[in-house]
Amino acid sequence: MAIRMPQIPKVRVRAIITMTNGSQIDGHVFIEATSRIQDMLNAEEPFFPFIDSNGELHLINKMSVVQVQPHD
Repeated sequence: MAIRMPQIPKVRVRAIITMTNGSQIDGHVFIEATSRIQDMLNAEEPFFPFIDSNGELHLINKMSVVQVQPHD
């Protein structure tokens, strides 16, 4: 029988992402409720999900990100 580890819920955080080509995307990143955006960016996974303001899902390559600016 496999032991199931409890999962930490994810929350949506509104942010603007600036890409290496200078473009910006407005939308939401998903982070664990106990984490910060910078923790998600420093995690091992090379990509993270992002939903833009039109509701479209993107997988963003962290190497293509210059800045993530959260909205208040």
